[in-house]
Amino acid sequence: MVRKEVFFLLGSSPAADDAVQETMIALHRGLAGFRGEASPRTWAITIAARTARRLRRKESRHRPPDREDADADLAVMDVDAAGSAELVLLRRLLERLAPKKRDAFVLMAIFELTADEAGRALGTFSATAASRFRHARAELDAHLRKFDGSAGVAATKDHGKVS
Repeated sequence: MVRKEVFFLLGSSPAADDAVQETMIALHRGLAGFRGEASPRTWAITIAARTARRLRRKESRHRPPDREDADADLAVMDVDAAGSAELVLLRRLLERLAPKKRDAFVLMAIFELTADEAGRALGTFSATAASRFRHARAELDAHLRKFDGSAGVAATKDHGKVS
């Protein structure tokens, strides 16, 4: 789960491997202080998201922004060849989003967190997380329409509702 979260936020990069390792260390260190206010899954995803964002900021200072990542490390995902192609397309589309929108979309659409949970994971209000999700979904939908004229992600479950 942690590896998948980092994969969607950072792609296949040395920073992704570092983020997974740092997240696992943080989870181990923080386990004694886990209060159970959220599910263990949400808690782990929150730590992974924050670690990935921190490392993404650090990496962007040391690397030109137009660097093109290699295609996703699909060994992280359990998909067949057709799924691999879709995953590569999704990863490329996600890279077009601003980081805050991408983070909200990944948490809410892929990991199915509520707006409240995503807001906590992102360190913001649930309405802000929901708004970022809606904007990301609209941008992805526009990119998909350009790509193949399909309805894109507009038909996905409406995670933009604030709970």
